[in-house]
Amino acid sequence: MRWLRNQRAVGGVTALLAVTACAPPTEPDQQTGPFTGQVKPVLYVADVETSAPFFRDVLGFEFLGYSNTNGTPYYAEMAAGSLKFGLHNAMNEKQEGWIGHQRIYFRVRDVRELRSQLISHGASPGEMIETDWMDMFIVRDLDGHEIVLAATDPAKHSIDPW
Repeated sequence: MRWLRNQRAVGGVTALLAVTACAPPTEPDQQTGPFTGQVKPVLYVADVETSAPFFRDVLGFEFLGYSNTNGTPYYAEMAAGSLKFGLHNAMNEKQEGWIGHQRIYFRVRDVRELRSQLISHGASPGEMIETDWMDMFIVRDLDGHEIVLAATDPAKHSIDPW
């Protein structure tokens, strides 16, 4: 954990995850249709106060803060480069059914180096998976969600899914 905090202080989280996300158009006239180009992935979790530190300290994502109701956090805002995503306590039976059953992909610059770094800092990533469209590995969060960390190489992969 200390390593990630020291790295974060010198910008290591961005370098560690090196996440690529598409920025929304800067000018309204560049937009087509009703969409802004932004998306907010949200993972439903059993306990946001347990999940947020795992994403921050073990996986290296940036923690942006909690949303609270009567002083009790129910939502954590996280960041990976310019992409923001949320961790949300399940608020009803339907959302409880989603806990641990979601998958989210993050593009990284050097997937093998990141996997080695996560292992050396106590994470338990799955094996490397090489396909014709990306190389990736999966880390399960505390609830069982699949956090996929992936990279593509135009010289190696037949398509770029990003």
